[in-house]
Amino acid sequence: MRIQIIVDVGKGITLPINYNHLLVGIVYRFLSDSNPEYADFLHDEGYNASEKRFKLFTFSQLMADNRRIDGDQIYFGSKLIWYVSSPVETFLSHFADTLLTQGVITFGNHKLEIIDVTIPRLPRIQSEMKFRCISPIVMSAVRENNGKRSMHYCLYDDPEISELIRQNLINKFIAIYDREPSNNELQFEFDDWYVQRKQGRVSRLVDFKGVKIRGILCPFRVVGSRELIQIGYECGFGDKNSAGFGMVDV
Repeated sequence: MRIQIIVDVGKGITLPINYNHLLVGIVYRFLSDSNPEYADFLHDEGYNASEKRFKLFTFSQLMADNRRIDGDQIYFGSKLIWYVSSPVETFLSHFADTLLTQGVITFGNHKLEIIDVTIPRLPRIQSEMKFRCISPIVMSAVRENNGKRSMHYCLYDDPEISELIRQNLINKFIAIYDREPSNNELQFEFDDWYVQRKQGRVSRLVDFKGVKIRGILCPFRVVGSRELIQIGYECGFGDKNSAGFGMVDV
């Protein structure tokens, strides 16, 4: 399930273009105000599967009709739309509790009024679907280069990206339900026509607290297990979802 939040920016607001860490801070602050123990658990431990830890939530980029990028700053001159999503009811209930009680979102010195909170209708998940990214998809893997193993961010044409995303979704499913999905098949492919139209410029480099993260902003098609597709829709495709990556819309 996901929550849509609409925020009034008054006469406008300017944020750093790499604002993901600000949104992460808002999420954990809201959780802590509602239930400090759960916020600490999620931040420090999370949900485990196959020796991996997952926060099991994601969020979108900030969207606005009137926005302008100026160097390392971004100006929003109209209301902001922000989506937060998770398949975990505990997360959503604590997040929404503070959201509705306080009625404001604070970015540094900016205190912005929340003017609407809604729960969008969950789309009917089919075994074949097309999605667009509302935050970049990140898929990382450890690769060997010149005899050294290091973290590598996959690009849209990486031959292993479909399998990496499939395994990531399986692990998230196990972390949530403590069992294997009944169907674990999945094929994932980015939209070739869109890539060609953009001349391959479909990636975005995001600075998250000094760490450079390469993500992909490109429509894609996914075929296979409806259970896994729903996990991707609710808590993000790829990894680093809780840092604001991998959120999609139909």
